[in-house]
Amino acid sequence: MEGARTLRWLAVLAALAGLAACGPAPAMLGDAEAFDPGWVLQVDLELDPADWDALRLQARDLWSVFCNPGPPENPFTEFEADATIDGVRLERVTVRKKGFFGSIDPDKPSLKIAFNALIPGQRYLGLRRMTLNNCNQDPSFVHQCLGYWLFDRAGVPAPRCNFALVRVNGQPLGLYAHVESIQTELVARYFEDAGGDLWEGALSDFQPAWAGTFQKKSNEESPDRSELDEVVLAAAAPDDALLAALEPLVDLDRFYDFWVMEVLTAHWDGYGSNHNNFYLYHDPRGGRLHFLPWGIDAILFAQPGALRSVFADGILAHRLYLLPESRRVYLDRLEEKLATVWDVETILAELARMESHIAPLASFENPAVHADIEGVRRFVEGVPAAIRAELDSGPVAWDRPLGPPPCFELVGDVELTFSTTWGTLGTVDFFEAGTGTFRATVRGEEWLGTTVGAAAGWNQNPPPGQPPRPQLILLAVFPGAAGDRLAAAVFEFGQPELLAPGQAVPLDLAAGVCYVTELDPATWQALEPFIAVEGDLVFEQAGTVDGAAVRGAVSADLRDPKL
Repeated sequence: MEGARTLRWLAVLAALAGLAACGPAPAMLGDAEAFDPGWVLQVDLELDPADWDALRLQARDLWSVFCNPGPPENPFTEFEADATIDGVRLERVTVRKKGFFGSIDPDKPSLKIAFNALIPGQRYLGLRRMTLNNCNQDPSFVHQCLGYWLFDRAGVPAPRCNFALVRVNGQPLGLYAHVESIQTELVARYFEDAGGDLWEGALSDFQPAWAGTFQKKSNEESPDRSELDEVVLAAAAPDDALLAALEPLVDLDRFYDFWVMEVLTAHWDGYGSNHNNFYLYHDPRGGRLHFLPWGIDAILFAQPGALRSVFADGILAHRLYLLPESRRVYLDRLEEKLATVWDVETILAELARMESHIAPLASFENPAVHADIEGVRRFVEGVPAAIRAELDSGPVAWDRPLGPPPCFELVGDVELTFSTTWGTLGTVDFFEAGTGTFRATVRGEEWLGTTVGAAAGWNQNPPPGQPPRPQLILLAVFPGAAGDRLAAAVFEFGQPELLAPGQAVPLDLAAGVCYVTELDPATWQALEPFIAVEGDLVFEQAGTVDGAAVRGAVSADLRDPKL
């Protein structure tokens, strides 16, 4: 394995050296050079191997995010390291993992590097921090850089972005998106006064039950939240008073730009669609809030069945779309950005530049990267027709009510035991491959397995560009009023090293994920999956060599993952 990874890194370096577009390293003149769109940074980190293992295995506690009235806790520890970036050595930096859930990865974690945490004033090309995103949800690798470029074209304050090759202690992690951290330096490029409050929105909104989750990211010494509380009150105003209440508090003209660009780029995990992944800046000059995009790795593809011309789950988008006067402004702004920002030829030229620049590097992680970029190209080409097709007969109706804050409902619990051997998954019938016990209580109904089978091995269909991960699957037959029924427990593990004798694997969506579901016996399709949380899987014996015994037990709560 070590030899294979080293060979891959040497091949990546060879490809990088052969890219004529890269040219010489940019001169060290300032932070603009750190985001030179024609340059791939080479980032080397050196830290204690035990610290690296601790860092990459850290994960979020599900309940620090969901069912939480306050900002999500940061579970990630800073570790001391030395960094070398394009040959420039910076000693005693700190590095930590970053990410919410979709981007969490123990093998290729997203990273934040702070250059000045231990040595005040230390910078790299003027930067205090570096944000490296793993593109875990983007096999094309281009979503973030292309997306932020599009927001900036639309006049929306947005981070700069290019790419970096990263390795830790000499081992390659691969290609990352290097995204500008949202800090004072970014704010100063767009606003005359950069001393206002910055807030991060992560599952946050201007509804009373959601507003406490906004996290202050500047001027933290001041607990004042009045600039948010005032918007919460204004957003609840009657229709005939809504605009007058909001206009002194939120720059609505810029909000329409931000909102429209979320829709055009299909940012399904943003403010308009999921109350998520955005920043706010309170400008002291005008006294109003401005929206900035963040976390846009899952964009530029159409969700099946989703509307293309509007997102209106966030309360500001919701109220403004339902009000005829402001809906007209939104639709006019949508047409304006389609005609100006969404110039297909210009966007495709930028996409082609990125593809020629990074595909030789990305292909070592994802051999299908050209096909994935082609999917982005088709999306870009199809946006105008898809949106205008919806609007031909007038504005689409938005009939979804404002939802409650996210909280996975507790529906029961599960207790399992299993005994099987590694390498049986996909090769041997479950009921021949192993056995166990299966008991679950789901919404007051007991599922007690009368026949239980188990198999373990590598998952059969990993996501594009990702290696197979260890899986363990239990099947159970249990009696029902109309005859026998079928249930399954499906486990996936963050890394092979977790399968070891005596290992307790937390069911935290990063180290270990477990879904329990009833199956349609005719199609084997999941009828209603529940997630097992707040529990552990403990291995008595385990290994990932064919024929290795895999035995253990599980006890956990079950929650409904639908929000």
